[in-house]
Amino acid sequence: MHKTATLLALAICVQGFGQKEVVSAYNANKEGDFASAATYIEQAIENPKANVKNKTWRYRGEIYLNISRDSALFAAFPDALVRSKDSYMKAQELDTKGSYAQEIQIGLGQVQMAASNAGIGHYNTGEFGSAGSFFDLSAEIAKAFDAVDTMAIYNSALCYEKAGEVDLAVARYRACAEIEYQVPNVFLFISNLYRENGREAEALQTLAEARGLYPREQSLIIEELNIYLSNEEFDKAKENLSLAAEQDPTNEILWFSLGSVLDNLGNADEAIEAYKKALEVKADYFDANYNLGALYFNQAVQGINAANDMWKPRMTKAESAEQKRLENEAKALFETAKPYLEAAHVSDANDLETMRSLRDIYARTGEDDKLLDMNAKIKALSN
Repeated sequence: MHKTATLLALAICVQGFGQKEVVSAYNANKEGDFASAATYIEQAIENPKANVKNKTWRYRGEIYLNISRDSALFAAFPDALVRSKDSYMKAQELDTKGSYAQEIQIGLGQVQMAASNAGIGHYNTGEFGSAGSFFDLSAEIAKAFDAVDTMAIYNSALCYEKAGEVDLAVARYRACAEIEYQVPNVFLFISNLYRENGREAEALQTLAEARGLYPREQSLIIEELNIYLSNEEFDKAKENLSLAAEQDPTNEILWFSLGSVLDNLGNADEAIEAYKKALEVKADYFDANYNLGALYFNQAVQGINAANDMWKPRMTKAESAEQKRLENEAKALFETAKPYLEAAHVSDANDLETMRSLRDIYARTGEDDKLLDMNAKIKALSN
């Protein structure tokens, strides 16, 4: 009988110890002694009688939230906001009747705001990895309430990118893509990250995936094209774009991009055909009109230069005839280039390169009125 009484007294003592530490934590927190409050509440958490009560966890959440608001203490407790979040979430789990649902929700909302502010603060001091973690915390809390903190997810991606945490940055950018935030740009960010870190195959795979989702997005096509061109894989670029254009023949951007590749390869006839296909789809497509006009214009200039190179004080009749033929072909090419460049000018009346090319054509074709008008426009834009 004496032994049973002793064990009962011990149980009461243990239970009383847990309650005592919770009270001590509450009082220290109320008095602003947050470090002592943290010590007391951690002792209470170790007690099996205290750690099953939502009150204990609510106090813990509030204590660590207060610690996060004190810069000196926050430095000593860098995981204060994580502990605060975990505590409120545990309190929510234990609050089966929902008696403290509003209080817990308010607490979590304050933790989310504090995490976002901490992320901004660490970003401004160049602590990008830590900043990313805080933005992650903000996004995690939002998700717990079936909400999406788009800015937190995006900011964490930026922070991890600056921190050199490639895989974390990619994961956050992909999370942005899943909620259709900053798309399709996030796919470009992912591709660039991979390329900068020597993971080109993954960059191309990302672009292929993105193009499947956004087949008419020119930036994705151009980015993929640039990878092939930078590697001087012209045939691969041609093959890739040819296949894409055949699969989507009404996509003027694909035809234009194919024309650009062929143009760079020196396949003028094929480039012309591709540019014309782009214009069949979209007649006022500036880039296709400009590039096609520029291609003919450059061919005309080459013809003029070739004719000039033939000049000498005494020329045979055959040489003079050949020179004349080159000059006439060049003039015909200027005439061919003209409508495309004029169409480009209609689409973008402020593009100086188009206007200068037209000015040169009007000068060579003897269209003085148009020449004077174009000169005036160029002067007006240049001033």
